[in-house]
Amino acid sequence: MIGAGFELVQLGLRNLTGYPLRTLLTIIGVVFGVSSVMAMIAVGAGAEQELLKEFGRLGIENIIVNSVKSTETRPDSSNNTWGYKRYGITFLDEALIRTTVPGLREVLPVAKRTLPAWSGSRKVEVSLTAVQARHLDLFRLRPARGRALCAADGATLSRVCMIREGLLTELGIFRDPLGSMLRVGNTAYEIVGVLPQERLVGYAQKALAVDAKRIEVYIPYETFANRIGTAQITQREGSFEAEDVQVSQLIVAVRDAEDVIDISHMINRVMEYNHKVKDYEVVVPLEHLAQRQKTQSIFNDVLFLQAAISLIVGGIGIANIMLASVTERTKEIGIRRALGAKRRHILAQFLVETVIVATLGGLVGVGAGYGLIAIVEWRTGWTTVVTPASIALAVSISVAVGILSGIFPARRAARLDPIAALRHE
Repeated sequence: MIGAGFELVQLGLRNLTGYPLRTLLTIIGVVFGVSSVMAMIAVGAGAEQELLKEFGRLGIENIIVNSVKSTETRPDSSNNTWGYKRYGITFLDEALIRTTVPGLREVLPVAKRTLPAWSGSRKVEVSLTAVQARHLDLFRLRPARGRALCAADGATLSRVCMIREGLLTELGIFRDPLGSMLRVGNTAYEIVGVLPQERLVGYAQKALAVDAKRIEVYIPYETFANRIGTAQITQREGSFEAEDVQVSQLIVAVRDAEDVIDISHMINRVMEYNHKVKDYEVVVPLEHLAQRQKTQSIFNDVLFLQAAISLIVGGIGIANIMLASVTERTKEIGIRRALGAKRRHILAQFLVETVIVATLGGLVGVGAGYGLIAIVEWRTGWTTVVTPASIALAVSISVAVGILSGIFPARRAARLDPIAALRHE
């Protein structure tokens, strides 16, 4: 059995090499199809990986409430001269969410302020972000050098900070910054940790209300509340503007991910009750993840169908060439039948040839697929993911297409009348 199969493969290779140009053109169709399938799967898998990474950064068990400056916000009547505005999340909102909403693991307030940072004569606008120690653990903000902020820093109202590596370059600090002082606004902070430079993009950036133009400096929340306060006065061209945002952001961690949607509705009701004007937004990463995954699934299906069309075209090419081969080799088929070959032998002969063409095209297509993926990454900057399963799938599909494309020509060859085939010229 093995010897017969080996002989069929040899015969198939000899027949295919007898028409090298025709065989090459047939293989090229399969190569394009396999490389397209492989590239499309890689792009889809890369997009899905980035999606999971983006939402993993936020945490699907978290609900984020942001203060938003509403166009309906009006100056406080007692401070019209200064243009005093109070908006956003209040300490009352935070207290009510803590005490009335069930199923919460923790509620973490965040305060944000845009302030200048100095080092010597160099100044950079930074995003001063005041957080509690648990916030750093929740969002995996781990320093590359030094230490993270801890609960003791907040308890003692310590003037310490963690900075991003990019800030060192912006301020021209090339020495070891740990232990040195950084002036932010009117306060000097000791640098105790340096975070790797990381920029949030897309939905994660919007959900966490991150200022993409400014580098973050993290300080203890308690230090901010006691030494800086919630009010900020900005002077522009002789005019003053004062704002009071008690809590810039609330991170609500839920015990069970299954309760996230219901709890988000409760938080919405609490906020609606306390706010006549919608000067806040409730962001639910889990809800958006489900929507994005559905969209991504449709996108992946469309990509795969587009690539599959290339393979179908390649399969049509195989069927066309094999039909031409049957016509050319009619007399050969008649001789083989006259010498005792059965229909199944003729069928196997032509199917082996189509499988050889499809397999060679699939293997070459894998190499071409890697090249196509590299071009896509270079030209678009997209993340792509190639897995052994995607390679196996692309090659398997090409072989299946080859078999399906070869069945009709092979059956046609097997059904030829031996006498009529011998007389064929």
